[in-house]
Amino acid sequence: MIQVPYTEIGLGIAIIFGVWAFLVADTVKERAIILGIPIVIMLVSVAFRSRAGRLVSLVGWMLYGVGCIIYLRYNGLEIR
Repeated sequence: MIQVPYTEIGLGIAIIFGVWAFLVADTVKERAIILGIPIVIMLVSVAFRSRAGRLVSLVGWMLYGVGCIIYLRYNGLEIR
């Protein structure tokens, strides 16, 4: 039986929206925040190798992806 890798799919979508938000960002401060959050999430996953660390990392990536979608909508892009 083949399992669908939902975690990797969600991570990929969050990264795509992050790159898109980075390209749309107007100021250096916005770009620094958009680029800094994934770095912090990766550092958390490296620092805490337990199940809890992976869960925190996964939740962080989900919130990052949702935040990028909200940012893009706030800047006037129509995402459906």
